[in-house]
Amino acid sequence: MNKNCNYNRCNNTANSSYLKWVLEVLGPVIMGSKPSEILNISLNDPMKDEKISDLISFFSKCNKISFEIINQKEKGIKILFLNYCTLKQTLNNKKIINFLKFLGYPKNYDFHKYLDFLIKKLKSNILPDEIGIFLGYPLKDVVGFMGYGNYKFQNTKYWRIYGDPNISQQVYDKFLEHRKQMRELIAANTTEYILKAI
Repeated sequence: MNKNCNYNRCNNTANSSYLKWVLEVLGPVIMGSKPSEILNISLNDPMKDEKISDLISFFSKCNKISFEIINQKEKGIKILFLNYCTLKQTLNNKKIINFLKFLGYPKNYDFHKYLDFLIKKLKSNILPDEIGIFLGYPLKDVVGFMGYGNYKFQNTKYWRIYGDPNISQQVYDKFLEHRKQMRELIAANTTEYILKAI
């Protein structure tokens, strides 16, 4: 996995419709409002090998986004895309670290150890509830979803929102804004140009 935290631009000539869809979904990750995203590819998808090949070809040349392919024998293939800089900022929060420790993460915080701990869970066919933290959802929503605290359910966006909805709405709006910006870039440019332009 590429562990650089710089913003060098990605160069590739791939222009598949699947890759363009992925870039739109990853807009918030690429633009830094979201620390990570998980995409699924079904084992029954006749195009799965081609899709994986497109993703590896494109993102292996990109310093801004890292990825991990996770084979889950019964559930298909998950690809975890990561913006290291944004994820480090997300995890640089005492309340988040304490909550992850409460859930069994190592007692001494280390960014790569925490990420490895999450990936190990994912590889064991578990989609842990705390994945929401790594996906950039507010801690209160993850805590509320897991049944901790006194947060009341409010509504559902990409995730279930608990407690004060204003914080969550701001996060959600930023995700949508970055997806829209990426969609506009895709409509007007080749994929190789897109990541040079952001």
